[in-house]
Parts: sequence; structure tokens; C-alpha cells
Amino acid sequence: MSYGLRNTIILLVVLVLFVAGGWSYLYFYQQPKIDKLQAKVKTTRQELQSKQQVANQYPALLKQYKEVTNYFNNYDKALYGNSDEDHVYDFLNTLNNGTSYTDFTFSFKDSTKHGKFGIMQMQVTGSAYYRNFVNFIRQIELSKPINKLNTLSVNPINELDSYGKVNFKFQLESYYDRAKILSSPNLTINNDILASIYNPFFPLIRSIKNNDQNLINVEASKLLAVSGNRIFLIDQTGKMRTLTKGEKVYLGQLSSINLDQGAASFTLNKGGLIDKVTLQVNHDVNQSSN
Repeated sequence: MSYGLRNTIILLVVLVLFVAGGWSYLYFYQQPKIDKLQAKVKTTRQELQSKQQVANQYPALLKQYKEVTNYFNNYDKALYGNSDEDHVYDFLNTLNNGTSYTDFTFSFKDSTKHGKFGIMQMQVTGSAYYRNFVNFIRQIELSKPINKLNTLSVNPINELDSYGKVNFKFQLESYYDRAKILSSPNLTINNDILASIYNPFFPLIRSIKNNDQNLINVEASKLLAVSGNRIFLIDQTGKMRTLTKGEKVYLGQLSSINLDQGAASFTLNKGGLIDKVTLQVNHDVNQSSN
């Protein structure tokens, strides 16, 4: 065998081994990797497509989120942020002023859990003028924090210096947020509650106050003279006094002056009974009741 033929055969053998080794490397080693990467690319493309669909919904979801957030932030009611009863006391103490002022005491009783919210239970007792008490209750119920009143009792204070006042007692249920769904609550207080309130507990017939201010007691006085806008009389102590129309006397006021008849009329409120008393120069007291 010639030297050239031998080299040719060696080169052919090397070429065959090289091709066989390269094919084996590609088929048995690289191809599984390629298949795996292609499968991963397919999965990634599917995930990308799915996430792209979600991303396409973002503007609409953002708009809806803003609308819902605005709805909750401006809703008429809100939950307390936690179960600290001091927040409830601070709320009551804040609204307890002006036409809603009451002299109240506050005591915590219990707290219960109900899923995503809880209820604090307190007892509130006190006294106030009836109109103030009604405004106090209205503000508790109509302001933003969610509060519920139970077992409300109201009793009049039938004492001479306390007519128009009542004692009250009620159970207060205050709702708080356990799930922390919302941000810090805005516990807005509604202070725009003003109304003419009739007090059904105010007694029609009442005791008569003593004349502690030493006002003129018309029924124990004597009229001396009258002028166009002024009268002169001797009061219950024997002292000469002058009065003008509308001026206060014991239990009432000077309501009219009659110069022609030399008379002065007074309107008196005797514990709910309205009397009209007329004094006339050199005459006894004339009295009529309404």
C-alpha cells in the first residue's frame, strides 16, 4: 500500500469518526436540551400571553379600584379602626358640646368578635336638658362611626331647679374593623343638627321659685302713679320702685300701661299657670287666670 493511499484511508477514518461523534453529540446531548428549551419557550409564551391579557385589564381595574376607594372613603358610615374603647369615648366626648352637651359617664362592658368585624359594648349614663340629650343621641346615630343604641331609658328630674332636665341610660354598641380592609377611618361628626324639640317630660304644673333676686312682688305692691312709659309703686318691702314696659318682676313682667285708667298690667307665670294681674292707682289688685 502506497504512502498516499494509507494517508487517504486514515483521513477517511478520522472524518467518519468526527462526523459520527458530532452527530452523536448533537443527537444524544444537544437535541434533548433543545427540546427542553423549546418546551420552556412554549410555556413561557403561554404565560406571557396570559399575563398580557391580565395587563390589558389593568386600566379598567385601576378605574374600578379608584371608584370603590372613593365610595368607601365618602360613605356615610365607617368602622372604628380597632377594639380600643378609648376611641369611642373620645368620639362621644368630642360631640358632647354646645346644643348636644350632656353630663355623661362611660363604662366598658364587653367586646365580641364576628368574622371581619367586632362589637364593643358600653353603658352610658348621665343627665342633661332634654333638647341637649336628643341632639346628643341624634349625633351618635347620624355621624359616621357605626354606633347602635339599645335599652334606652329616660326619666324626668322633677326638682325645682331642674325642670327640663332628664336622667338617661343606654347600652351603646360600637362596631370596629378586624380585617383591616379599609384605611384609617375618618370618624366624621355631624354637628349640623338643630331642631325645635318638644320635651314631653316637662311638667305642666310646677313649684314656684322663691323670690331670691328680691324682684318686685306685684301682688304685694301698691301702684302710686303711671306715665306714658313708666309706673311708680311701693313694693313688698315698702320701698318706692319704678318700672318700664317689659321689665321683669317676680314670676313675670310688666306687660302694658294704661295711662287713661291709671293702671298697669302684669303677666305672671305661677308654675305653669298664667295669671294676668292689674294694679290701678288707689285700687286693690285685680287678677285673672288663663
